[in-house]
Amino acid sequence: MTETALPLRISLKTWIYKTYMRAGMIQLILVNAAFLFALFGAFFLLGLNQQSAAKKEYEQQLIAALQSKTDWVNAQLGSVQSQLHILRRQTERTLASDLPGDLSTPLGLTRDNVLMKTVDDGGVAVYYSTKSRDLSSRETKARQLLPLNYLFADLQQANSLVKQVYLNTSDQLNLLYPYRNVHEQFAPDLDLTSFSFYYLADKTHNPQRQPVWTDAYLDPAGLGWIISYIAPVYDGDSLEAVVGLDLTVEALISHLFALPQPWSGYAILVGKDGNILALPPEGEEDFGLKELTDGQYSFRHVTTNEFKPELFNLYKRPGMTDLSRLVAHQQAGLAQVNLSEPSVVAWNTVPLTGWKLLAVTPEQALYVGADNFADYLQDVGLLVLLLILILLALHMGVHKARSYKLYRQIKGPLEYFDEVARTSLEDKASSKKDLSSPVEEIHNLASLLHRFVHENDTLKQEMAQYQASCHKLNDYFRNLLNTIPLPVFDTDGEFRIQGCNRAFESFFGKTEEEFRGHLLTEFIPVTPVDEGTFVKELVLASADDKNHPVSVVLSRSSDSARSRDARGRTLVGLLFDLSEQYQIRDQMKFDRDRALEASKLQTEYLQAMRRELEKPLQNILSLTEQIQAQPEQRERLSLQLKEKVDALMYLTRDNWLAGSAETNEKQKRGSQSQAQVLVVDDGPVNTMLAKSALQKVGYDVDVVNSGQDALEQMLEKTYQVVLMDIFMPDMDGIETTIRWREREKAMQLQPAAIIAVTANVLETERQRFFDAGMNAYLAKPYHPSELRSQVDHWRQQYEEGRVPF
Repeated sequence: MTETALPLRISLKTWIYKTYMRAGMIQLILVNAAFLFALFGAFFLLGLNQQSAAKKEYEQQLIAALQSKTDWVNAQLGSVQSQLHILRRQTERTLASDLPGDLSTPLGLTRDNVLMKTVDDGGVAVYYSTKSRDLSSRETKARQLLPLNYLFADLQQANSLVKQVYLNTSDQLNLLYPYRNVHEQFAPDLDLTSFSFYYLADKTHNPQRQPVWTDAYLDPAGLGWIISYIAPVYDGDSLEAVVGLDLTVEALISHLFALPQPWSGYAILVGKDGNILALPPEGEEDFGLKELTDGQYSFRHVTTNEFKPELFNLYKRPGMTDLSRLVAHQQAGLAQVNLSEPSVVAWNTVPLTGWKLLAVTPEQALYVGADNFADYLQDVGLLVLLLILILLALHMGVHKARSYKLYRQIKGPLEYFDEVARTSLEDKASSKKDLSSPVEEIHNLASLLHRFVHENDTLKQEMAQYQASCHKLNDYFRNLLNTIPLPVFDTDGEFRIQGCNRAFESFFGKTEEEFRGHLLTEFIPVTPVDEGTFVKELVLASADDKNHPVSVVLSRSSDSARSRDARGRTLVGLLFDLSEQYQIRDQMKFDRDRALEASKLQTEYLQAMRRELEKPLQNILSLTEQIQAQPEQRERLSLQLKEKVDALMYLTRDNWLAGSAETNEKQKRGSQSQAQVLVVDDGPVNTMLAKSALQKVGYDVDVVNSGQDALEQMLEKTYQVVLMDIFMPDMDGIETTIRWREREKAMQLQPAAIIAVTANVLETERQRFFDAGMNAYLAKPYHPSELRSQVDHWRQQYEEGRVPF
């Protein structure tokens, strides 16, 4: 038994201080903790509420500022629309007039037969493509429209967003203001009607004949990325021309983002189809894009529509699915997204064009005021916590002074008790000093202490006698344990081995000193019981490295005197060798399984025979009853009865094991070839039935009862098919097959077909048969026809040399 663990000892002064403080401070601490919990809970809820309200207020401010910008964009675009309406009306009047037009402007043909203006006088540029239907009338039509030059100039100068004014006719005439040397930009046979700034206004795309906004495209005149507002000009039902005003993306960005920003962020202009029309430098990093400018492209000889890449389509960008869905289907709204940092995106719709104006601002910048308020509440809470801690420190100081006073009052009697006890232990004379204390209980304790001192000598004498008797009992117990032939051990309360007999030492090959102090589970893997007896069967390795099945018996003491303390209990164990019992049990199980297998196979054969004989017997019985009932038909019925009896005799003599007509044919073939079959099975019933079924169809069948006999038999005769039982004593079917294949390879023999024959095997176990070299599997019990079919198939495979190995 081990010594009982003692609690940590502290001084009287410390004990009184802790007890006094615990009694006086716990309530105060609990009250303060509850107060702090309520205070910080209120601060937390107030902070959440105020932070949420502040965030909503900042969001409303962001939406209001965005609405203001949207109104500005809408107003600017409205101004552009008004200008286009004037240009459209004036163009209709000019085309309808019969005036000769402007005759002073010098026009001429280039070497490529393009009609163009030959002098840069600051007016419009003229370009008449060679794709014109009537080349001879090009100059007349161009001069008819040249008076619009002054209107083009006024419209372009009246609105800083408008960078270009143009007119395109269906006959490939282009008037462009301000003047550009379009001959260097346009190909001679440029088809202006194939560009979006023309065909979006034709009858097919715009049957309502309304002005429309184009998406951003690359200007063939070299202005860069532009957005056009175009309108068709009709003469009756004939589309004569398309007029338009161009806004460059660069100008739109500079004007849009020159407005004062009420928030820390930037704005994005998105077209109706999701294309980003305007993206400031701040947004390029967030969206991983670089705004396309004229410095990035060569604008010479643009002959086809060139739109912004798909990456500039907000609705098709990966990672923007949720935001794209909201922006595309809602006129206005607000959402949180993760760009380069968590951000808030607000959007609004420009009424005139359906474009979306997006305001993007970092959450940290938008909600800075709300976060500052939360930090302020946190600082206030920490200040309150500091004040409470100061008050607690003062309160503890007062209680510490009071506890010291109490310590001085108790110390005197304890010193007196200590002095009396020491003199008794050291066999000195008792002190005659009287105890001075106003407490009656302390005087009673002093009287009791003197009685204990008086009885101390008697107890010492009794203890010495008891220890001597314990040594005698221990010696007797040790001698008794060593006489027991079974391994015996005992442990302490923590299941550490305290002792063992010589049989236990011999089993594990260690001395008692090597065992002592080690946990029981290091040598025997069991979980000790709490009380009572516990038995478990295990396999343990002995000192000679052999595995021994043993039965471990553990007994835990249930001494009522020690039941309150589990540490005082001991555990004693025995080890019983079960090797011989295991062998007997395994042999009995093997014999039982063999008997059940044979019985099941016999039953299956008898049931099959009964099913095949039942119908012929019923026919014979029916003919017998007819002979008795119809005497006049006796001769005819007797002949039929004789035929039925002969057929039954043939069936029982030959067909029971030979099977159908097809099997009879196989019998003839088998008797000619005399195929060699080996049956390997230790069950006499199984071998008898298999041999009978195969011999009836002409096979030469040999029977052996073990794997070793099978290996010896293959040295005497060559077999085409081997029926291999799996479960056999000494050497099972799998090991026999492996050795059979090795001998075939060493003797350079043609591989025989090996069929595994066994019962109750899982699919996963069958793979072991094939891995060992077997070719097929037949489950017991089997019908004779199944056996013959398998043997016929593999005999043919053998003859054709197709048995896999």
